[in-house]
Amino acid sequence: MHSEIIFSANLISPCDFDLIDSVFRAELRKRRLSRRSEEAERLAARLISLYQEGRRDARAVCI
Repeated sequence: MHSEIIFSANLISPCDFDLIDSVFRAELRKRRLSRRSEEAERLAARLISLYQEGRRDARAVCI
C-alpha cells in the first residue's frame, strides 16, 4: 500500500510568514490580547486564511 500526502493549501514562505507575524503582533498590541488567548488563536488563523486567499492589505483584518 502506497500512501501519498497531498497539500491543497498554499504554502507560506518564511518571508510571507514574517509579514503575517508582524501584522499579528501589531493586532495583539492594538487589541491588548495575550498571545496565548483563544482570541489570538482565532486572529492567527484568520490572518493565515486571508493571506492564502490572496489578501495582502493589513487593514483587511477583522474578525
